[in-house]
Amino acid sequence: MKLQTFGGSYPQAAVVGVVDRREVPGEFAAAVEEYELQRGRAAAEVIGRTFEDGKPRAVPGSVFVVAQEFRAAYAEGVAG
Repeated sequence: MKLQTFGGSYPQAAVVGVVDRREVPGEFAAAVEEYELQRGRAAAEVIGRTFEDGKPRAVPGSVFVVAQEFRAAYAEGVAG
């Protein structure tokens, strides 16, 4: 297995993660490649729009967006 781990602790939180670096099985390769191309196109579009008007935007699927979605889901779970 080709796994990469990372982690860190901070005064208010601990973060741990695992990144799977194995080859994508053949039957899923096309779907993974298409997903990566879509993310690349989305990032290029956001960067282009930001360059045009100077307004910063988050890239869909980026770490920033996923973290915000996680925080919202966690807050909803804690409150509910």
